[in-house]
Amino acid sequence: MYALASVAAKHYAGRRLQAIEKQYGLDIRYNSVSLNGYNSLLVDGFTALYSDPGVLVYARSFVIKANFWKSTFSKEDVKGFEINELHILYNNPARLTAGQPRYASYIEQALKKTAFISAFLPPYVSVNNIYLTYRDKEGEQTCHIPRFVIAGSRFEAEAPGEWICRGTCRTGDISGINLRLYAGEHGKITLPLVTAHTNATVKLDTLAVELQAGKSRNGIQALQGKIGVKGLSLYHKSLSRDTINVGKGMVSYRLFVGENFIEVDSSATTVRYNRLRFSPFLRIEENGSMKIRAALDKDNFPADDLFTSLPAGLFGNLDGLRASGALSAHFLLDVDMAKVEDLVFESVVQPRNLRIVKYGNTDLRKMSKPFIHRVYSKGRLIRSFEVGGHNPDFRPFGAISHYLPPAIMHGEDFAFYEHRGFYPEAFHKSLVENIQTGSFQRGASTLSMQLVKNVFLNQDKTMARKIEEIMIVWLIENNRLTSKSRMFEVYMNIIEWGPNVYGITEAARFYFSKDPSALTLSECIFLAYIIPNPGHIQNYFSGLRLRYTYYEFFTNAVRRLAQRNIISPEDAAGADPNINFRGPVSAYLTR
Repeated sequence: MYALASVAAKHYAGRRLQAIEKQYGLDIRYNSVSLNGYNSLLVDGFTALYSDPGVLVYARSFVIKANFWKSTFSKEDVKGFEINELHILYNNPARLTAGQPRYASYIEQALKKTAFISAFLPPYVSVNNIYLTYRDKEGEQTCHIPRFVIAGSRFEAEAPGEWICRGTCRTGDISGINLRLYAGEHGKITLPLVTAHTNATVKLDTLAVELQAGKSRNGIQALQGKIGVKGLSLYHKSLSRDTINVGKGMVSYRLFVGENFIEVDSSATTVRYNRLRFSPFLRIEENGSMKIRAALDKDNFPADDLFTSLPAGLFGNLDGLRASGALSAHFLLDVDMAKVEDLVFESVVQPRNLRIVKYGNTDLRKMSKPFIHRVYSKGRLIRSFEVGGHNPDFRPFGAISHYLPPAIMHGEDFAFYEHRGFYPEAFHKSLVENIQTGSFQRGASTLSMQLVKNVFLNQDKTMARKIEEIMIVWLIENNRLTSKSRMFEVYMNIIEWGPNVYGITEAARFYFSKDPSALTLSECIFLAYIIPNPGHIQNYFSGLRLRYTYYEFFTNAVRRLAQRNIISPEDAAGADPNINFRGPVSAYLTR
């Protein structure tokens, strides 16, 4: 009788596995099948392989608990699986060439390739030691799950003391998933796959995911659901020098995925972060070239919602700032990578009755009166001096050569007196050039931005510092916390103009042994020329002679200043690029 049951059980296993193999396009193999008692079947060395792009499922052994005395041997007769050491390896396929199906097909294949696992799952499954491995050209990353259990539509996975994951999944259909991932008693959860591919450290307390995948219609796959996170923190050296404690947030989303596009439906997508609520639009399309369109419009929302929602500690000068009034925001980026020069970029934040009720860690009005300016290098304080009348080297605007401001504006920001901190045309040109070159080749900093960077911020080249710079400039300019003339006055009295040379008085002495009021047009153009890299002035010289790039800069400066009637024809005719350096700079360059 036992022998008969063993034959019947092996027949059942072979027939069932063949059906699954045919239905899902798998290559299924196993070493042996044997009866383990009267109601259990032991399958040893099981593998299931997709040849393209490459998903391998391997179990050292698993036990099928079933009633093998019934003649039907249907799926309903199977009561449970007990699996020992399950390996799932996913080889990420290489990027498909332009014109081939990408997005919708990839989603559909992913659903199908995962569905086969649930297609033959019984009401109860217990797995000891799952190893999930993701492999691509950058390497591989493995996640170990010590224990995983499915009971009906519910599942639970756990790494004792580290994390636990619970959720539900519609039986036989992975398109409906609800899961929550919690940190264990040993602290936050780290996402190793993110670290492996981005060098960013991402940790969290809780992650909640809801996913509903509708049926594909006309080649378009709809995905919708929610993603919530609590206790999120992240670190990457290009984002911030400190860990960013994001806190909690929620995204309700609906995506449309076509063969060559992914689109975020703004009408059914909402991002909630602290007191902020917004509905972004995003479409990425590939049709010979990549096209990206991103948009965000939010009208008339409380200004304080923005400032109270900023991550604590990320923007130190703004921590604690409170404001009244309202803001309206508009953002649009539309670019075809094959025609980057036609890029459309719009970014406007319009205030209405905006008033700063309380300043945060820093009084943003400090430039309007005398203040102590501190100069840091690599995090170390190297100089400090007052920007005001008690400093004998301070020069008010009227005590500086009238040629210097326009010379600086020619080189750095000709529209300084016209804009409110930002020059859209310069930013547009910068964005186009940086996309075309694939690297940061051109900046778009205005004088206002350079000044704020020097007065309020450190020199870290991070995304957080740049965002804080933009926000401070916007607040100062739109609330007119410091006049334009005072800003320019401060700028000329604090910026670096050479090796340990700060402010126009030290610069005039170092190069020309004269007072700032006596500087000539040619000398002012030279000083404007070296502003971008003052710490390495030897790069501007060949011996004691200026390099050829200076003469081009000089000629353009004189021509533009004359065209704008900033200098007289006589000034232009008398300008001489051959400068006589009388100050200590000569000894510095020849030492």
